[in-house]
Amino acid sequence: MKNRLFFLLWIVIGGSIPSLFAQTPSCSLTLSGKVVDASTGEALPQATLFFRGATSTSTQSNASGQFSIGHLCAGNYTVEISHVDCAPVKILVQLAKSDETLLIRLPHRFNELEEVQVVGQRSASTLIIREELRGKRIEETRGLSLGEALRQVNGVQVLQTGSTIFKPVIHGLHSQRVLMLNNGVRLEGQQWGSEHAPEIDPFTADRFTVLKGAGALRYGSDAIAGAILAEPAPMPNDGRLSGRAHLGYFTNNRQDVAHLTLQQQLAKLPAWSWRVQGTYKRGGNTKTPRYWLYNSGLEEADLAVTLAYRKARYRSEWYASLVNTTLGLFTGAHIGNLTDLQTAIQADKPVQNIDRFSYTIDRPRQEVRHMLLKWKQTFLLPNHQRIVTTLSHQENIRKEFDRALLTNRPELDLNIGTTMLDASWEQVHTDPTATTSGISITRQENVWSGSRFFIPNFVSWNVAAYAMERYAKGRWSLEGGLRYDQRFQEVFRNNNGAITSSKQRFGNLSTLGAAQYRWNTNWQLSANMALAWRAPQINELFVNGLHHGTSNFEIGDPNLRSERAWNNNIQVQYQSDSTWTFDLTVYHNRIYDFINLIPVLPPTLTIRGAYPTFRFIQTDAALTGVDLQATRWIGPRFQAGMKGSFLFARDRRLGDWLQQMPAHRVEAEWSWYWGKQVDAQTRYLRLSVPYVFEQTQVPTSLQDYLPPPPAYALVNLNFATPLQIWKQSFTFGVTVYNLLNERYRDYMNRFRYFNDEVGRNIHVRLTYKF
Repeated sequence: MKNRLFFLLWIVIGGSIPSLFAQTPSCSLTLSGKVVDASTGEALPQATLFFRGATSTSTQSNASGQFSIGHLCAGNYTVEISHVDCAPVKILVQLAKSDETLLIRLPHRFNELEEVQVVGQRSASTLIIREELRGKRIEETRGLSLGEALRQVNGVQVLQTGSTIFKPVIHGLHSQRVLMLNNGVRLEGQQWGSEHAPEIDPFTADRFTVLKGAGALRYGSDAIAGAILAEPAPMPNDGRLSGRAHLGYFTNNRQDVAHLTLQQQLAKLPAWSWRVQGTYKRGGNTKTPRYWLYNSGLEEADLAVTLAYRKARYRSEWYASLVNTTLGLFTGAHIGNLTDLQTAIQADKPVQNIDRFSYTIDRPRQEVRHMLLKWKQTFLLPNHQRIVTTLSHQENIRKEFDRALLTNRPELDLNIGTTMLDASWEQVHTDPTATTSGISITRQENVWSGSRFFIPNFVSWNVAAYAMERYAKGRWSLEGGLRYDQRFQEVFRNNNGAITSSKQRFGNLSTLGAAQYRWNTNWQLSANMALAWRAPQINELFVNGLHHGTSNFEIGDPNLRSERAWNNNIQVQYQSDSTWTFDLTVYHNRIYDFINLIPVLPPTLTIRGAYPTFRFIQTDAALTGVDLQATRWIGPRFQAGMKGSFLFARDRRLGDWLQQMPAHRVEAEWSWYWGKQVDAQTRYLRLSVPYVFEQTQVPTSLQDYLPPPPAYALVNLNFATPLQIWKQSFTFGVTVYNLLNERYRDYMNRFRYFNDEVGRNIHVRLTYKF
């Protein structure tokens, strides 16, 4: 086993180095020009231009809107131009034997197009360190959960519960420290732990933007780790019916996936446009390399509807989505007594398991329903000003059914409702500043019923005001922001029929300072510092019971204080004219009164069984790490790349390592493209080898039910090609995960005590866009 891991690690690190430094053909053509606003003729600085063709590269326009990129090979290029608050534009450029000069007129969305994308586009233009998942990369993940898809982003890992539930982890932090925005609305649900995956249908997003580090002040003060934006495509602006149909199949759990998007601008009422999206998934038991995991299936049905209205000075959007999910929970993780629990943890294979495939979802299971309603209005004012209001309401209903059939009703029924109002005044596209200020009000109420207590009923209010200013001049861009939050919450308890309540109040100031300097068209340096805080959540304060999804007994602490984080990030980016990309991010996050959930001994015996016990404690933490990524084009058809994430997390009070942190990870990748152009529709074959180190950074006085598992390496293969079927264009793709059917366990999977990870899984997909 160790020899195999050593060999695969050599492939990951050593095998990619010659590829990265290989020579490429000499190309000497230059493409230059200027990007201007199509309505006003004003220069557009910091417009991003992606060149895809004989060689692929990107650049940005300078303060005068001008750009220049050299060392291009002759051939045809598809150039995608994007700018904050502008609709992306694609043009075809032919480079023959001489240099070319272009004048690109970009239609400014602020004046001409619908407003649904503005929040996502604007946030992505902030100076906060960020990564994106879009294009063919996001198409490869269609059918996966949101957490699984985001693993493609460097610096993002996952916290797992079994084989079907994934929660994103940014720089070692997860759950309430990572804000998730669905179509511009902060996602709120029963976020009380690792098994409550985000209730977002990934098919509704055209791209995902990951903001790393504290500083997403507009969305909340508690984004200590960062924010993830699920951003839809712009609404249609022509009268044709368009959309997308997707079919997928996963061989491991025999999961079917179907999705359909339909959209249109009304020809007779051009101010109106609509979009309808639906997704269905159904999968059975998951298989490891050696056995099936009984009762690990899932079923999901999602629906989203968008209606948009746009006029010269007014925009309005109505959005509604419904996510319905039923998840089976592996029966081998729910044990009847302490002796059987110890036997199950020490066993090589699950003790209480039925080793066969089935689509049946039995007890224990979860049934989750999440509804989101949103109404957004934009009032366009003179001098590039606007007022934006967003009113939203969410209902999250979670039913948890224990293994023992005591009643047909759920043992725990949680219903949380969240109403939010955000109003902002913005002045954008001005030289050299852009300003945003606003207020945000949130009311949340959670009610539980059933025979099993987990968290008490509560009502909370959060009132916040924020202001941000951005300044750009020459090679420098600066950004600063302030936000102040007041949180009020009242907790209700039933003591032998007598209702008692207690009130708490938290408040603090959050700040952001960021700077960006561009040496030239190739090199860019970014730095940001942010002071953030997070009030302790209800579960961290008052939980005292079985956390059903993780099969753990959790204990809170009502005396917990607010976390205070001082976050620092530095990013160096290099983009050569045609071949090289390099991205290095170094971060240091100091969190005072850090709330951590750690295992404690002995396990807890309840009338429902015996469960590993975890307790919330508070300490001072220091998380330091590096995200590194490099890619190299080797001629027009081959690309090699490497990426890695390294985290060092210390408990400063104990002078030791911090528990429950992800291990170091590296990944090598080789891609081969063929066809007429190197873009999302081109045929390609990609081999990737991720290697996850053993987590050796654990406290010396470690209390855990099992030591961290060994390191492991996987081999993944991805293939995609366009197809012509009945004179229609389709995209066909196949991805093979864990090609060698490697047996392994991951430290960040809460079910690692009981079972191995998923074995070989082949994902077949067919997409039709019209």
